[in-house]
Amino acid sequence: MFSTGHYRILSTLSRTGPQSRTDLARALGLSKASVSALVRELIEQRILDERERVFGTGRPSVMLGLREDAASFIGISLQADPAHVVLTDPHGRVCVRRTLPLLSDPDECMSALAQIVHEISAAIPEGAGAPAGIGIVLAGMVSRDRLTCLASATLGWVDVDVSARLSALTGLPVFVENDANALIVGEQLFGDSGDYADFSLVFVSEGIGGAHVIDGKLHRGRHGGAGEMSHSPIAFEGSALPCRCGNRGCLETLASLPAILGAARRAGLGEDIESLVAVAAEGHPEALSILHRAGAALGIALAQTVQMLDPGRIVVMLDPPLVESVFARALRQEMEAHVLRRAGEETEVLVRPLHPDDFASGAASLAAQHFLFGNESL
Repeated sequence: MFSTGHYRILSTLSRTGPQSRTDLARALGLSKASVSALVRELIEQRILDERERVFGTGRPSVMLGLREDAASFIGISLQADPAHVVLTDPHGRVCVRRTLPLLSDPDECMSALAQIVHEISAAIPEGAGAPAGIGIVLAGMVSRDRLTCLASATLGWVDVDVSARLSALTGLPVFVENDANALIVGEQLFGDSGDYADFSLVFVSEGIGGAHVIDGKLHRGRHGGAGEMSHSPIAFEGSALPCRCGNRGCLETLASLPAILGAARRAGLGEDIESLVAVAAEGHPEALSILHRAGAALGIALAQTVQMLDPGRIVVMLDPPLVESVFARALRQEMEAHVLRRAGEETEVLVRPLHPDDFASGAASLAAQHFLFGNESL
């Protein structure tokens, strides 16, 4: 659909916001005539539009931007039950939300997803563009080409060609990614960290996921498993708890929500994270100890990330009650205590809440990324 020149213009406008033809030519190292020809084609295809005029010392410049109705993107999260589905605009804003039961049988799951995609496509809100692609996020290993689920313990899938199956049912391109990678793609495209060439993202949920952008690119590793923090060993010897992966002392056994709530239940401190945080805020020593121990374990893992990758920022996404709790304070303190001091700016830690929509929005960003960047995004 687009040439390399088209993609370069789209990706630049996506990152920077509206620019003039002159600004685009300067940023891309192209002649103004070449940029004008490419822009004209994108305007004719209703992808770009002309905005306000900016007056300076010479002729006024006409600003160019992505149209609100240029396209929309469907994001599907199979990360937990229920599955979440969103429709987003070209700027990552959610226009439609849906949920449906998570189905582990691949054929039944693809059929149900196709049905909800057709329903959303038939009821596009006024002012939104037609869906240009679908992103799917799941907990597990995904092929480097983002088409196949290699293995997902949550779904019980092995070598499921998700992209081919759902694309055949919907007629739309489909991109698959693991949960942490999808979150960091969304952060890079539409979040506050897009200006960082090197940053990391970690989330704490049923498991713990991590992902890294290095020199502006998502780092996947040789086998697509880069950033897998959940099963990194943190505890040793007597304090090491057995993990579902078969090893002992994994970060997941100490800092994931199930680990925290399991410790709370054993101490008779309730069944949900809100209650535990509330009791800790009142000064209950065992509640404070549980949250501090979990946050400190994550802080050590973050310190290791800083030592190995030296990111400019680490985005930490937590269940909302944990954001202002002793858990978050402990992770900051422990990370700072274990990072080697160096000259220059230190790695920024940005803690924010993790909401149910976030994984589905990250999934939608996979389709938006392909629309804006083409094959360069793979």
